[in-house]
Amino acid sequence: MSGAKFTEEVIRLAGEEIRTCIQCGTCSSSCSTAHLMDNSIRKLIRLVLDGRKIEALASDSIWLCTSCLLCTVRCPRGIRPKAVVSALRQICEREGIRSRDASFERIFMDQIRSMGRISEVLLSAAYALRNPDAAVPIMEMGIELLSRGKVSLDPGSVKGMDEIERIFREFENE
Repeated sequence: MSGAKFTEEVIRLAGEEIRTCIQCGTCSSSCSTAHLMDNSIRKLIRLVLDGRKIEALASDSIWLCTSCLLCTVRCPRGIRPKAVVSALRQICEREGIRSRDASFERIFMDQIRSMGRISEVLLSAAYALRNPDAAVPIMEMGIELLSRGKVSLDPGSVKGMDEIERIFREFENE
């Protein structure tokens, strides 16, 4: 997909109003995860408008958006920056591009499917095994949280596991 086709695809998915972005930065300054992003939301919109597909889709920022919608609420032009992020995620999924933390997502979903909830301890341990560079920080944080009673070693049980399994089956059939 060429640069121009990429821009048109994102605009089709996210809305024509993206073309009116004045690059004021209100979206980026409203973003609670901006300090973690490699490209601000404002810059992602610029990359889209410039047709810079490879840079836009390679950005970790599209996976860090928490969908809080502050960017959308505060945009003086009525642009929906979150819709741009969603469009980029959709294109990534279609093209088989995964986030850097795809292993975390897989572990997370496996726990939901098997237990109906997340166990922070089990999730952290499984992630640390797959990502040794993260093991020490995870253990340090885990010890701190355990000592303060903020996490439990027993995730407990969940009612309605048959409903959770049905949801997963439906999702897999799409």
